[in-house]
Amino acid sequence: MLGTLCRAPAFLFFFDMQKAIQYADLMVDAASHRVLQSGKAVTLTDTEYRLLLYLLRHQGVVCRRDDIIEGVWGERFLYDTGTLDVHLSSLRHKLGWTKEGPVKAVRGVGFILPHEAPASEVVKIDPFLRELLMCHKEMLRKKNISCYLRLTPFVYEIMVDETILRQIFTAVFSLFLRHAPYGARWEITSLLTVREYTLTLTSTGSCPDYSEMQAAKQQAAFLGIPIRMGNKHSAEGDIMGVEFSIPMEDTES
Repeated sequence: MLGTLCRAPAFLFFFDMQKAIQYADLMVDAASHRVLQSGKAVTLTDTEYRLLLYLLRHQGVVCRRDDIIEGVWGERFLYDTGTLDVHLSSLRHKLGWTKEGPVKAVRGVGFILPHEAPASEVVKIDPFLRELLMCHKEMLRKKNISCYLRLTPFVYEIMVDETILRQIFTAVFSLFLRHAPYGARWEITSLLTVREYTLTLTSTGSCPDYSEMQAAKQQAAFLGIPIRMGNKHSAEGDIMGVEFSIPMEDTES
């Protein structure tokens, strides 16, 4: 989801090195270390190249400064984070990018390179949600978590960017998994109006701290779908809730 703040070990960044990465007018050939922009070669230093590759491989993810430094320079790099700003500024200059984009600063956290949004497509919402639940079935089974899907009657297809929807929902799911106690109950509900399709996910269990919730909300906002998150105390225990709405372009009922 809400994405998740980037916190992967450095070795993951070298996975699948042989594939070329395309982003807007940019093409990066990881095998040859060539960078082309609109078909023309761009000369980058080794550090600038590794920084660009890191950002491209974490599109749509809010990456902490320390994680970027660890991924680009190594975990034992001890210089202050101003070094990152210097190299990012140089990279932006060479690519003709500005502080307004595409790499954007997330105040107090780090940076994000938004996805190149593909065209919206029809998503069959019921199979989509069930597939995501199945992706986490082992963890759900270990914690004996019960999930209930309660979709608006007759809602079957919506027009939406499936990639972004999947990222946000997966990030929210990950947040819930970290805090859900053994035997928790989750309920996923939906509401369809003329203007939007709203999904709500609620769960019993411990709640994330304020910084985690803010990071998740920032991630979703950068991906284009603002979400609302909150928690409350009840006689049955803590209840955590997340709600996000998808503007409707087309519906079938």
